[in-house]
Amino acid sequence: MKHYLKVLCILLTVVFLTGIASAQSLEERLQTMMEKNAEMYVNPLVTAFGSGMNSGWFHSAKPHKLLGFDFGVRAMIVTFPDDQKTFNFDISQLSGYSFSTSISGYSISLTAADLYPNHEVPTFFGSDEEVDVRATKDQIVDLIEGQLISEGATQTELSTASSLIDGAADEALDVVPSLKIAGTGLEFLPLIVPQAAVGLSVPMLPIKAELVFRGIPEIDLGEDLGMFKFFGGGVKLALDPFIPIPLFPVNISVGAYTQKMTLGDVLEANNTLMSLMVGKDISLLVIGVGVYGAVGVESSNIKLKYDFITDDGTITPIKFDMKGENKFRTTVGARVRLAVFNVSADYSMGVDNVVTIGAGISIR
Repeated sequence: MKHYLKVLCILLTVVFLTGIASAQSLEERLQTMMEKNAEMYVNPLVTAFGSGMNSGWFHSAKPHKLLGFDFGVRAMIVTFPDDQKTFNFDISQLSGYSFSTSISGYSISLTAADLYPNHEVPTFFGSDEEVDVRATKDQIVDLIEGQLISEGATQTELSTASSLIDGAADEALDVVPSLKIAGTGLEFLPLIVPQAAVGLSVPMLPIKAELVFRGIPEIDLGEDLGMFKFFGGGVKLALDPFIPIPLFPVNISVGAYTQKMTLGDVLEANNTLMSLMVGKDISLLVIGVGVYGAVGVESSNIKLKYDFITDDGTITPIKFDMKGENKFRTTVGARVRLAVFNVSADYSMGVDNVVTIGAGISIR
């Protein structure tokens, strides 16, 4: 049994990680970037990951009855807008690079802004085709010719010095390092988590609540990735028992949820959600249906730690803490129960949009 549980956890972990890539891959992508650019590169991931992980906490506005429970999995698909696929690279980390030479008696001087003109680059979710921030040879040739003309060189002198200009462009490319950035090309972020809930109530008091837990046992993913840990929990409290209206037609609840994930020493993610839920459940013998909606306030935070490696092999430790753009969300959904088997689906709208599908065993 222990062996099968470990296999299940590893499979869930593999699916869980497909959306954010491995710690090694993420670290490698960041190793060419200092903090500011790394933040802009990974910000869409922080937001999308938070949107996904703040989904699936509930599939009904009504808490379970005392000791009622459910156990199953939640699969989330996060989509993100096109403006989260590129960012403008900040070349301040490259300000120390320059190139100077002399051609036919004219002085040529290229700054970092000249040598690194390609500022629009992919974010984590951007194109998987590499974009080199450094200028191409043709761009450098154009820059050198432009400086020669501005200093008074004639077209005849440019033609005569064409081989010198070409050689100077090659020399510039040898002096300043290339900086290639690529995204993952993901069109959506897939996530999956196991989850359980149990109902609680206080005798003689109108307190009906539900405790929710999700997580995966700690797993050693090897020397490159390190230990993977993920756990979270929350509580849902029914508000309609406190409303002094007999046979109140809908269920109203409020919920608070939090979770934490760590991946070796590279990544730590924390997500929270506060949600107000409204819905209605109808049960007919072994069949049950329900609809629900919610508004929520959410947040996401990721801590990243990696080494910035320069062309000459110099290593600079980088560590930063950043928040996602998650703030508010609305959710609409429905569920169907056949005997003890429950299936639910909902759609959440916020900075990113999320489709959540849930399935499992439920005894309400």
